[in-house]
Amino acid sequence: MRGQEQSLLRELERLELEVRLRGEELKEVQLVLARTNSQLDRTARRLAELNASLQRARPLVAARARALYKLGRLSYLRLLLSIESPAAVFQGYRYVTTLARRDNERIAAFRRDLASLAVTRDELTARTREAQALRAETEHKRRALEGDRRRKEAFLNDMVAHKEVQAAFLTELEQAEERMGQLLGGLAEGEATLPLVALKGSLPWPVAGTVRVPFGRRKHPKFDTYTPQNGIEIAAPIDTPVDAVHEGAVVFADRFLGYGLLVIVDHGSHHLTLYGHLGETTVAVGEHVAAGQSLGTVGPGLGSPGLYFEVRSQGHPDDPMDWLHKAPL
Repeated sequence: MRGQEQSLLRELERLELEVRLRGEELKEVQLVLARTNSQLDRTARRLAELNASLQRARPLVAARARALYKLGRLSYLRLLLSIESPAAVFQGYRYVTTLARRDNERIAAFRRDLASLAVTRDELTARTREAQALRAETEHKRRALEGDRRRKEAFLNDMVAHKEVQAAFLTELEQAEERMGQLLGGLAEGEATLPLVALKGSLPWPVAGTVRVPFGRRKHPKFDTYTPQNGIEIAAPIDTPVDAVHEGAVVFADRFLGYGLLVIVDHGSHHLTLYGHLGETTVAVGEHVAAGQSLGTVGPGLGSPGLYFEVRSQGHPDDPMDWLHKAPL
């Protein structure tokens, strides 16, 4: 594995990106399916309306057809000639003309409804086939998404199973931490109405969940190696909203090797909060966010879904548990 061209973290990033892309594809197909189902419902209602209209018109059309059949081919002329009084001929002519026009309109409307019924039935059949195909595609993408997640988990488990891989992973984490220090050192200081330090010990949690990995230097129980942990990992379901713990300016919102999709908020007075391994972000660099404003959602994390949360005070990582409420709200 040392001979791989990509680093271990880059491979993890690639797998995480695949999982996110699969998730987006699944959302798109689900939206199209919902739209198709809505169209299917409208078409079915239209079909029911046409059937009801035809059922109401059918007896009237049938009755008029029988009456005209009994009168023979020159039915309306026969009606006009049956008038005995010459004085009533003009009035009879208007009556017969009106009757003929109404008969023609009724029959034409009936024929239009019949034609519309045939077209609507064909449309309903096409929509049904489309919905069935989309349901199959949705199920296929859902299985593919679960397969990608299992593949990522298998990669992580295999990585932890080798001590040399563990050591390489530790080295890359240290390098990522060094790059993070360089990034934070080059950021301009932001401003906040209320300093973050004034709220130490009472900040709201960025996401509701349990702390899976605490702050500090951790010893691996199997490989006897130490891993620096400058923040905490909070276990939470994928797509759970992640909120800013305090007002500030967004100074970074992009992917960062070792931290996944990362958002950094500057609260002024050399205090920063970091939100890593997001599934997606809803803010941009330069944007001022309020306390409790959504920054994005929880992503797949490294191994299992969760949020990486870090507090930097005066340029140094501080235990987030000293800043947060004693329990998630």
